[in-house]
Amino acid sequence: MDESKKKTILIGVIVVCTVATGAITYYINHEPKISVDPGIPKDATTWMFCRNPVCEHSFEMNLRGYYRFVEENSPPRILVAPPVSCSECDEPSCYRAIKCAKCELIFEPGTVPGTFSDSCPNPKCGFSQIEVNRKAAAAERAKRAG
Repeated sequence: MDESKKKTILIGVIVVCTVATGAITYYINHEPKISVDPGIPKDATTWMFCRNPVCEHSFEMNLRGYYRFVEENSPPRILVAPPVSCSECDEPSCYRAIKCAKCELIFEPGTVPGTFSDSCPNPKCGFSQIEVNRKAAAAERAKRAG
C-alpha cells in the first residue's frame, strides 16, 4: 500500500474516532428536559407527603412548580423524582401523594400491594377512582355490546 492511501485511511480513522468521541460525550452529558406542559392550569396543585416518620406532614404544592422542581433537580437519566423539602420539618423527604376522594386520607400511590395505584390504604375505605372508572367503562362497553 502506498503512502498516500495510508495517510487517507489514517485521516479517516481519526475523523471517525473524533465523531464517536463527540457523540459519546454528548450522550453522557445530555440531560433530557421535561418542559412543563402549558395545558396544565396555573392554579393546579398536587399533594405532597413527608416520609419523615417524625413529621408525616402533607401539603399541596403548585403542579407547575413541582414539575419545574423535578426538571431542575433530577439527575440525568434517573426516572425517580427527587424529594421536595418539607414545609414543616425542612427535610428533603416529601414525595407526590394522593388524597382519597372518600375519606380524605393523604397517602403515596402504590401503598396497597396487589391493587390499583390509587387504592386508599385505610382498611375501612379502600376506595380507588381508577377501579370505579374501569368498572364504569366495562359496564358501558357491555351495555353497547348487549
